[in-house]
Amino acid sequence: MSVYGLARYLEEQGFKVNVASDAMLIIPHGTLPVYLTIEFKGNLVYISVKHGEELREVLEDLRDSGEDIEEVLEEALSYLTNASLKARLWIEQKGFTPVFDLRRGSIEIYEILEDVLEEAEE
Repeated sequence: MSVYGLARYLEEQGFKVNVASDAMLIIPHGTLPVYLTIEFKGNLVYISVKHGEELREVLEDLRDSGEDIEEVLEEALSYLTNASLKARLWIEQKGFTPVFDLRRGSIEIYEILEDVLEEAEE
């Protein structure tokens, strides 16, 4: 029940939400294969940033087309962080405990960005 309530709340806030299961939501970014996962495990709600396998290729294509991929990626992560903060408000109001694990996923994403930028310099 909680997953669906949070999904409805986030949709009302303007986010696209995919219900992956009765315990997990996925909030994708519109243009990059990065997304936020929100997983209910008892009273704890885990919030993480993840990326799709194709992120490197998408960033390479954007770089090759002249896009500022750092700016594009920053915007995507900002969108997901905003979604996580909105989710946190709802989660806490409903008596659950949010557990943020945004750092690990963000670091992985920035490492991919760094690799793509270094390849362009070679």
